[in-house]
Amino acid sequence: MLEKGKISRSQFFILILIFEVGTSILFVPYMVVSVAKQDAWMGILLAICIGLGIVGIYGILSKRYSYLTIVEMNERILGKWIGKGISILLFFYVLIVTAGLLRIIGDFITAQILPETPIQAIEIIFILLVIYGTRLGLETFSRTSEMVLPWILLFFLLLVMFLLPEIQFKNLSPYLETGVKPVIKAAFLSLGIPFADVIIFLMIIPSVAPSKKLGKVFVLGTLTGGFIIFVVVIMSILVLGPTQTAQLNYPIYVLAQKVNIGNFIQRIEVLAGGMVFISIFIKTTISFYSLTLSFAQIFNLKEFKMLTFPFGIIIIISANIMSPNIIFFHTFLNITWTPIVLLYGLLLPLLLLGIDTIKIGFNKRKNKLAGSR
Repeated sequence: MLEKGKISRSQFFILILIFEVGTSILFVPYMVVSVAKQDAWMGILLAICIGLGIVGIYGILSKRYSYLTIVEMNERILGKWIGKGISILLFFYVLIVTAGLLRIIGDFITAQILPETPIQAIEIIFILLVIYGTRLGLETFSRTSEMVLPWILLFFLLLVMFLLPEIQFKNLSPYLETGVKPVIKAAFLSLGIPFADVIIFLMIIPSVAPSKKLGKVFVLGTLTGGFIIFVVVIMSILVLGPTQTAQLNYPIYVLAQKVNIGNFIQRIEVLAGGMVFISIFIKTTISFYSLTLSFAQIFNLKEFKMLTFPFGIIIIISANIMSPNIIFFHTFLNITWTPIVLLYGLLLPLLLLGIDTIKIGFNKRKNKLAGSR
């Protein structure tokens, strides 16, 4: 194994939770509300149900091949050359994910916190932190995620509590004004960011302490992350209203600006920015770690940490090429991203599971016939 460190089930759960929440609390509210308006919360609930089914597939694969990453699964199930070809395509997918995450944090900080700072400066500093975290290893940044999770959850709970006086339940009506179709479309859009991209965690499976309950951890992490996203979406509708939420790039930041308790507790959007920064850092580090590890496994390298600096440069260049401006990036998310994610996050694991199940059934039948002779 290229990665010598081991993480516990609880650390694996925390990584999945933060990974799901990461960019989702920024983009999912405006994406789903823009198509389903006040019914967007129904779309999120539907997406959570479908997402649980998707990660259930990951759980089955991880139970059968807990000692293999998805790159190694591809070669084991599909054969060496077909498996390597699929893994190379998966590598480029993870590269796009990582570059997109870097662009997201750059756009967020320059738009909301440091508007006079060049986005390239933000990206360089951020990718250096990600490289440092990756070089320290999976075990180290998993422990870091354990330390920051309580603070993320504490801020989230305080934000919800402080916003309770601002809630207007009339923003949820009328129900299903335009039918079920917008709800289904909202569910489809939200599958692309918080749920199907969890396939990246199949690169980490061999580094998790041996357990028969990894499937349950996948499901529990997805369910918890989905619940947090659901709360952010419904609070955005209740407090800001569907029209304003659909017009905002970062509703979570504006929600934090709405907090005003007795003219004393107010302007806590900087804390929201800190929560977003930390969660995206963890998510980007997981993606970048998987990117370098997958490349090393595809080409049978003995070390993957030496790849961090070259790939850091590639990620910075890719982030600015794939997204020249924030409008283009949001259009890409709304139209193109979900089909791409479902191709890798749903169809690929279904293919692996289907072929592997056929192989298992064939081998059982073959052994049975051999035994009868």
